[in-house]
Amino acid sequence: MELASRTAFGKLQQDSYLSLTDHMTDVACCFFRLSRCHSVRRALNHAAGQGLEDADIERLSVLAFFHDLGKASSGFQSKRWSDDGRPLFWPHPSGHCPQAIFLLEEHGQLSHLVDALPIDEMISWGEGGLIPLLLASFSHHGRPIIEGSETVNKVTVKEWSPVKDLGGHIHYDPLPIIEEMTRGAKALFPDAFSEIKHPLPSTPAFSHLFAGLVQFADWLGSDPRHFPIRVDKDRGISARDYAEKAVKALGMDTENWRDLLARAHPTFQQVFQVPAPHSIQAAMAEESGPLLILESETGSGKTEAALWRFVYLFRTGQVDSLYFALPTRVSAKQAYDRVRKAISRLWPEDPPLTVRALPGYAAADGEEPIMLPGFEVQWNDKPGDDKALQRWAAEAPKRFLAAPVAVGTIDQALLGILKVKHAHMRYALLARSLLVVDEVHASDAYMTVLLDKLLQAHLGNGGHALLLSATLGSSARSLYLALGKSGVHPPPFDEAAVAAYPAISDRNGLRPMASTGRTKSVHWSLHDCIDDHEAVAALAIEAARHGAKVLVVRNTVGAAMELFRAIEARPEAAGWLFHVKGQATLHHSRFSRQDRPLLDAAIEAELGKLRQRGPRILIGTQTLEQSLDIDADLLITDLCPMDVLLQRIGRLHRHSRDAAERPSAYSNPMAFILTPRDHDLTPMLKHTAYGLGRFSDGGGIYPDLRIIDATRRLITEHPVIHIPADNRHLVEGATHPDRLAEIEASLGEEWGRHGQQIAGDSGANRTVAHLHVLEIDKAFASEPNMAFPTDQKIGTRLGAEDRLILFDPPPEGPFGNPLKQIPIRAYLLPEGLAQEALPDRIETHGGVTEFTLGKARFRYSRLGLERLDNQ
Repeated sequence: MELASRTAFGKLQQDSYLSLTDHMTDVACCFFRLSRCHSVRRALNHAAGQGLEDADIERLSVLAFFHDLGKASSGFQSKRWSDDGRPLFWPHPSGHCPQAIFLLEEHGQLSHLVDALPIDEMISWGEGGLIPLLLASFSHHGRPIIEGSETVNKVTVKEWSPVKDLGGHIHYDPLPIIEEMTRGAKALFPDAFSEIKHPLPSTPAFSHLFAGLVQFADWLGSDPRHFPIRVDKDRGISARDYAEKAVKALGMDTENWRDLLARAHPTFQQVFQVPAPHSIQAAMAEESGPLLILESETGSGKTEAALWRFVYLFRTGQVDSLYFALPTRVSAKQAYDRVRKAISRLWPEDPPLTVRALPGYAAADGEEPIMLPGFEVQWNDKPGDDKALQRWAAEAPKRFLAAPVAVGTIDQALLGILKVKHAHMRYALLARSLLVVDEVHASDAYMTVLLDKLLQAHLGNGGHALLLSATLGSSARSLYLALGKSGVHPPPFDEAAVAAYPAISDRNGLRPMASTGRTKSVHWSLHDCIDDHEAVAALAIEAARHGAKVLVVRNTVGAAMELFRAIEARPEAAGWLFHVKGQATLHHSRFSRQDRPLLDAAIEAELGKLRQRGPRILIGTQTLEQSLDIDADLLITDLCPMDVLLQRIGRLHRHSRDAAERPSAYSNPMAFILTPRDHDLTPMLKHTAYGLGRFSDGGGIYPDLRIIDATRRLITEHPVIHIPADNRHLVEGATHPDRLAEIEASLGEEWGRHGQQIAGDSGANRTVAHLHVLEIDKAFASEPNMAFPTDQKIGTRLGAEDRLILFDPPPEGPFGNPLKQIPIRAYLLPEGLAQEALPDRIETHGGVTEFTLGKARFRYSRLGLERLDNQ
């Protein structure tokens, strides 16, 4: 590639290049166009605490223009190669982000370069200086660069010095490049250098938001599909055109869809094809605060209510996008299909892109991408260039939140408030959205802190949020409604237990809503045979013998497998087990990413709204608790916290049916709750069992035994419950601090110590969360502790990281799908497993695959993944 020695490149691609000034022009124009998008401008104004003028946006665009100032250094430009493959003039090419900071620090030998920049004019733009905004622009690769940090201190003056040969001939000099940059910035944005009416904002939140927008502008402006790598006659003109097309292709500019919605004015009935909305749904089209909490029973239409909230906010110009965050990948997949159908009815022609925001399982408008080498993407339906560019947001997880509508897990949103690479980009993109968080709760102290911080930041940018729950306790509701406040306490138990339900809450209080009209009375009872698989099998078989659809939910995969084997061993019952493609199986988290959709689809076919008559026994774990359309005649479940138990009961008699459609013995909803022998939980204080207890090495899933015991007592005290009328009393009775204190007092010192240990565990997890979150209330990169750690893995959930195992070539799985990817939970992995470990000694026969990983042997079959050796 021929590249003149006095020319600086910004982007290289095979045999072509884009000059540095042209690339900086692309990114600046991209930022400028993004800032004109309705909700981006709204977010900037809110974070600034003032309305920004057009000249302010031009000044910010100039700061974005200089994001790649460091690429002008001799050290970076040495990445050009000579014909013989050796560096042209530098032995070790360097980076460019710390180099920019180094240049602006006081170094006498480089003063001529600094003088060539319009720094003297720019420095007056910001109140108290421009350092946070400049640092934000220079940190566009996703990690804050701290002044005086080790990475900056490693830069040398030589990296900015002219490069000469032995005869004194200059191969490369940064000075003319910087002079070209200055001319380019002033030509692009002349109003930025006009008279200053007021300084740019100095609020910390503003610099963090600006950082995210620059990161996104650089990401988008670096994509050659949007910004071609070629020489244009006037890049300033063409770059504005490229930016206009890119922003519109991605759906970042939503005015056309807003106009169409205003003209069509679709009704709730048309969008969701129902006779009329429930009160909770109709209330979503009313003006209220930016944070709403909707509490209503399972199956009452909260998903449709959330979508109708989006329609109202979108139509009134308060948001430009939607991110629907769900607790699990399975629930996200189910919601994605429903959301996509609703969006297609809202905009029958050319609807906004709807993305399934699941890494490794992404989709756009129902089509799935095929990942090719070199980070290239091909779509199954092979769309034209314009359509493919519209799906740009679906091609990488860090882009998901750029979509007009995205449905994924809560993790994608929480990554916008953690100290992880490109967090600021996610944070800035989310600012445009209505953030819907489904099945919100506060039982996980770590995630609660993250969500609390995310909501504070999101609302601070003028965003909107809607929290959905069927089983939210007053402790959690009080916490979320008092974001950022310390010492928040729920109302006393007697008051909390009689609060209205269903209800909508905001900072003005709790507002009662009319019931959806669907009620059910559930007869539940305790059975102390949680570890007696034959006894549990007998309960399920007896119901199936009467023609019932039986749902069995165990707390652990091991217990589910043991029960499955006990039932399959009974010749008269084996045929009643849930089947997929002729194979008897069960449902849990240890199935491949290729087989889980098959399992989900088969469940909804066999136990969904259109189920056929006849017996069926479905065994599984927590994966059955939500999102799947399961209508069981009988529920058998392990003892678990009350809020979780009510979720499981939501799968019982889910749909109204004629008497002939259910066995007469199970015409009324019944739930059998499995407990330890004599209903005694005391042994779990010292050793976790059945998923109950706080010791993670014993498989503890539900650590707070006080909540478990309170749940057990409520089942005994109330043999029949009425849903939804009793929901509030049941949840408060098992989770309210007053009731937990009563449990401790009634059971003695050992339980009191358990309560202290739970409090200690929660406090420690909250402390870790506070260490991991972005400090939006502090100026960008202002302190060393604001640097992102590189020596530890920060995640949205605490605990050891699971592993995704890849098979290449993939063997055939138990249901005929290729076995490409298996997620393996951290507790199943052998100790000391190397990060790069791959499956070895792979043997496949009859759909059963065995393989070795590290020192452990595994089997994948119709029952899912099992570790064969001792753990």
